[in-house]
Amino acid sequence: MLDTVGIKHFYQSLVCNDFKKHWRFLLDNGKKTWVFNAKGSKTLPNLSLFQRGNSLWHLTAQVSLPKMLFGHNARLPNQSEVLEGLKMISEYVEEKSGLPFDYEAASVYLIHYAKDICFDTESEVWKMVEKLSKRRIKPLRKNFYEDSTIYFTAKGKTRQIRIYPKLQEVLSRKYPSAEASKMAKAVLRFENSLLKKSSIDSLIKKYELSDNTPGSLLTENISDLVISEILKNLNFFELISGGKTNLDILKEHFPTRKAMNLCGFLQMVAENGEGFYKDESHGFSRDSYFRDVKDCRKAKLW
Repeated sequence: MLDTVGIKHFYQSLVCNDFKKHWRFLLDNGKKTWVFNAKGSKTLPNLSLFQRGNSLWHLTAQVSLPKMLFGHNARLPNQSEVLEGLKMISEYVEEKSGLPFDYEAASVYLIHYAKDICFDTESEVWKMVEKLSKRRIKPLRKNFYEDSTIYFTAKGKTRQIRIYPKLQEVLSRKYPSAEASKMAKAVLRFENSLLKKSSIDSLIKKYELSDNTPGSLLTENISDLVISEILKNLNFFELISGGKTNLDILKEHFPTRKAMNLCGFLQMVAENGEGFYKDESHGFSRDSYFRDVKDCRKAKLW
């Protein structure tokens, strides 16, 4: 669902500046900045506070949510764990800065949406990487790095898609944990990183979201929409099915009648778009929609 996130608050003035005693001061192109990056093996948010001219103060916090929560990012957090992580960020920032930092009212300035596709064997992961390396997503620039990681990068590096075998990435670290190695086995990781405000603004406009707060952007629903679009643009399910129809694939996982119902659900998505349940004329409940999404995901059709 999510890996790295960055959220920030703005202040007209600082009610407390005790942090200056402990934070590191930097001067970058005339911009005064204080940063606090915790030392040690535990992953904690990287903090920075700066002022542009005589305008608002910006207090930012950036962290890999799974690394903070689990000690590694081979496992992605679910929605409740994301909320737990955001609360931890708020508490940590307030402790280290002495400033109020409510995550619910914060602005999101960086997001790494992520999804893991599980295969039966590691060799199947590498075969899929090879197939995907021949695909393109216009107008993004493609780069295939060391025959393992595929990058699709937007002009100005506002957004980047990354696809790679998760186990290889875990094992490349100095001290990979046994838990991370186990969870990364036979996993293909998809990431869509929104790196600048313009890319986040475009996402908000595209999905008609209310604002740029975590409640709008850092949700499982939006993550699924973002990653599903990438899979669709890559014709991923066509590659993974090996010429099988959706019904053939679904029948391998479910009884025939349920497979037929799910096939109809996928057709509804194709004709009416993701989130079609929001149109009450279809008579399709939200719970039914996400239950079918879960089943299609199990069959690797979502």
